[in-house]
Amino acid sequence: MKFISILVLISFHFTSEIKSSNILVFVPSPWKSHIVSFQPLFLELAHRGHNVTVVSKFFVKNPPVNYTQIVPKYELDFESVTDIVLQESNKYLFFFEELYMRNLIGINITETYVSSPEVQKFIKEDQTKFDLVIIESFFQDCTVALGHKYGAPVISIIPVAPWVTVSRHAANPSDFSYIKDFKLNAGISIDFQYRLLNTLFGLYGLFIEPITYIPLFEKLMDTYFQYPGYETRPMMTEMLENISLSLIDSDIAILSPRPYVPNFIEIPGIHIKPVKKLSKTLQNFMDTANTGVVYISFGTILNMARLPKHSLKVLVNVLGRLEQKVLFKWTNNDTQGFPDNFYVDSWFPQLEILRHPNCKLFITHGGIHGIMETIDAGIPFIGFPVFGDQFQNLLISQENGFGIMSNIHTLNEETFERDVKLILTETRFTENAKKMSAIFHDRPMSALDTAVYWVEYVIRHKGAHHLRTAAVKLKWYQYLLIDVILFIITTLLLIIYICYFITKCIMRSILKLFIKQKTD
Repeated sequence: MKFISILVLISFHFTSEIKSSNILVFVPSPWKSHIVSFQPLFLELAHRGHNVTVVSKFFVKNPPVNYTQIVPKYELDFESVTDIVLQESNKYLFFFEELYMRNLIGINITETYVSSPEVQKFIKEDQTKFDLVIIESFFQDCTVALGHKYGAPVISIIPVAPWVTVSRHAANPSDFSYIKDFKLNAGISIDFQYRLLNTLFGLYGLFIEPITYIPLFEKLMDTYFQYPGYETRPMMTEMLENISLSLIDSDIAILSPRPYVPNFIEIPGIHIKPVKKLSKTLQNFMDTANTGVVYISFGTILNMARLPKHSLKVLVNVLGRLEQKVLFKWTNNDTQGFPDNFYVDSWFPQLEILRHPNCKLFITHGGIHGIMETIDAGIPFIGFPVFGDQFQNLLISQENGFGIMSNIHTLNEETFERDVKLILTETRFTENAKKMSAIFHDRPMSALDTAVYWVEYVIRHKGAHHLRTAAVKLKWYQYLLIDVILFIITTLLLIIYICYFITKCIMRSILKLFIKQKTD
């Protein structure tokens, strides 16, 4: 008994102290896929004893008692947003269209939700003492001000692979030759055309955004983030450089390998949870699909009914002729007008469907979560990218050999039917998907455990500024070694000039001596 008591005392001595902390998650943006994917982290922090306050438009049902939710009531017209992103982009104007989206539409949407009454009341009146602030880094830089308000370290969540706008504040490598902007329609390696376009995006982010984009967000911050003591806060850029850690919803193993600074941590698949049971109707539908099931969904934002009418007709006609059954995510569950092999609904448990042994093909728009889920399940895909990182996700995945990327605007029955039959009949697509799945799952810790560890790490050490590289404080010309290169060039030119001058003097002396001797 005495021996057991000693063991218990030793175990307590070597067990890390678990302290309950107050954590603010300030993510009031309307991008459901961005926020919902990180909700398992917020809930797990609450389950581990932390008091979590979440400002988000997306309400969680039956949360723990220590999980407080503040839900903004603003409205955003997603139908018009869908219509904008569904327009086929002009490849010659793509650069300028993208800058317009980022600098005008992105900022206007941010203003819509930070100005909502619920968010404003929280910013101005909340007096809670928080030990950590979590924000989203996706065209909402002004939210970093809450770290100053509460005197707490800040962690940012990044919903896509980091681009220059996000990377520059942490001096995260952004070599334009191979580290792509998340909107670039390019695969693992990029040709001259896309390297040129990528360089333009990068140079814009480094040199133009600080005098255009940043001042606009500074103005938003000064207008909507007014709390006691806000007058003394640092410039927004300085606060962004002081972000302790960034959690990234991306995966270099399934996308393009790239380097990260120590305080950029990937947590791919953090949204993937253990599968639940399907409804009896859906379970029966899939179990009885002797030749397999084709599942089609375009995510949480895109309304399938607003796809180009011709393209929608092609999708329905071709899939309706298959011997396989089809799960079709639609605006409702009305099957009228759809073929007999269709099961139509406004929502499906996607992961459970993809992991069902009878699921043979996933037709997707190529969002990063859909790609991760199809890799997790080892299912091949056909992808129709529409906006954002979808083009890059699908093109890289196509190069990895487990799917086909197509174009929703130029879709016709012949090519679509050929692609569907190719995926369903050639085993190489499924085999490659299984290989990618094995790579995806081969990691020392789950994404959720990794994220929780690093969040608690920042809390334990009251920040993680020791993980920041010295490059954060360098000027751009110092980081790019422009001053060193100019010094070396100047020194070499000076040495060359001195050598030239000395040689010239020697030659002149020799020439004079030769002339004198000849004269004598």
